[in-house]
Amino acid sequence: MTLTQLVNFVRVVELQSFSKAAAMVRIAQPALSRQVRALELELGARLLTRHGWGVTPTPSGEILAEHARRVVREIEAAKDAVHAIASEPNGPVSLGVPASLAPTLLPALSASLKANYPELKPHLVDGFSSSIHQRLVAGELDIAVLYEDRGLGPVTASPLVRENLVLVGPPSGEVDPTWTSADVLENLPLILPGRSNRLRARLYDLPGEGPKNIVVEVDSLPAIIQMVERGIGYTVLSYSAVAAEARDGKLAVHDLRSPPLTRTLLLARPAGRMANAAVGAVEDEIRRLIFALAPGLRWTPLFALPPRRAERRARRRLGA
Repeated sequence: MTLTQLVNFVRVVELQSFSKAAAMVRIAQPALSRQVRALELELGARLLTRHGWGVTPTPSGEILAEHARRVVREIEAAKDAVHAIASEPNGPVSLGVPASLAPTLLPALSASLKANYPELKPHLVDGFSSSIHQRLVAGELDIAVLYEDRGLGPVTASPLVRENLVLVGPPSGEVDPTWTSADVLENLPLILPGRSNRLRARLYDLPGEGPKNIVVEVDSLPAIIQMVERGIGYTVLSYSAVAAEARDGKLAVHDLRSPPLTRTLLLARPAGRMANAAVGAVEDEIRRLIFALAPGLRWTPLFALPPRRAERRARRRLGA
C-alpha cells in the first residue's frame, strides 16, 4: 500500500468514476483500475461496487477512504510545517497579552519585530487574561500569553516565565514587615478586580480566609494603579506591572511572605493549529525579550533561549 494508491483511491471515491479520477490524477484508466485492484488484494476485501454509471465504495471502501483522507491531511500538514520553517516570516499574526504585561512587553516586541522581520504585520492586543483566553479559544488570536490555569481548554501551551506577586501601596503607606501574606489580606483596605479575575482567585490559595476588606472592585488595571497612587487602598499585582512606578517613587512595593505568592505565564496557541513562520518568529522574539527583561522585573524564565529563525536558516544553509 503506497501513498499514491491511497490518494488515487480517494479521488475515485469522491468522483465515483474511474475515468474522471484518472483524468484528475493524470494516469491511464487501466493503470488506476490496477492500483485499486492491488489494494483489494492486499486488504482481502472488495472496496468498490461497479455500476453502469460509475462506482460507489463498499463499507470496507468507506473505512479505507476515511483513513486515507486522514493520511493525506497529515502529509499536507507536514509539508506546510516544513515550508513554514524554511520560509521568511511574513504576513499577519495576532498576539494577545495580559494588561499587566502589555506596557512592558508590547513596545519592545513591536520594535524587535520591525527590526528583524520587516515583512510581518503584527496585531497586538491586551486585556485581562480571561478575555485574552476567550479570544484565543475562539480563534481570533494566533498566539497569547496566558496565566497558568486548570481550565485552559483547547489550547497548546508551554511554560514561559514565573513571576512574583507583590503588595502595592502608596509611597506614604506603611506595612508591618512582620506580617504574613494572610495578614496583609486580612488587615489592609484592598482594591481588586472582580471575582472572575484569575489574579483575585489566586489570593484565595493562600492560608486564611482571603481578602476581607475590599474597598472597591475595579476591572481596569490603569484605574487600579491610579487609585493606589492616590492612597485609596492597596492592591496585589505582579512586580512587572508596576516596576516603572516603583522606580519613579509613585508606588511602594512590599514582598509577600510566608508564603510568597507566584504565578506562571504560558505561551499558548489554539489546539491543533500549526505554527507558521510568522507565528514562530513572534514566539521566538517573545522568549528573547523575556530573557532580556527578566533581571529587572523579578522574572524567572522557564525555557531555554532559542536562536532567531534567521540564524537557524543560516546554519542549515552552511550545513551546521
